[in-house]
Amino acid sequence: MTALRRLSSLSTQPTAILRSNDMMAIGVVVQAYECGIAVPQELSVIGFDDIRLAQFTIPPLTTVRMSQTELATLAFKALLDDAMHAENSVGTREYVLTTNLALRRSTALAPSGPRFP
Repeated sequence: MTALRRLSSLSTQPTAILRSNDMMAIGVVVQAYECGIAVPQELSVIGFDDIRLAQFTIPPLTTVRMSQTELATLAFKALLDDAMHAENSVGTREYVLTTNLALRRSTALAPSGPRFP
């Protein structure tokens, strides 16, 4: 919420904000409302998690959906891989997590002109 206040003071404001989880994105939506910034007309907001609350915010939050089970499985695999190859671990490993976009009403096309009051 503090970050949104700082961003709104810039001469060129963002057209969208992506947060690392839905609760932070909901905080941005609340702060935007308090600052008089219309979501999604002036600012699109996207979260990550697809918590149940996301569909009930006003406007409903667009979010990136992922499987908690798949995330846990990949994390466990990474931990095992690291433990089994600890002594000769030189590079990085990549683990791919499947995600889907839950498109709701907190996003829109980018506005073409001054946005924030």
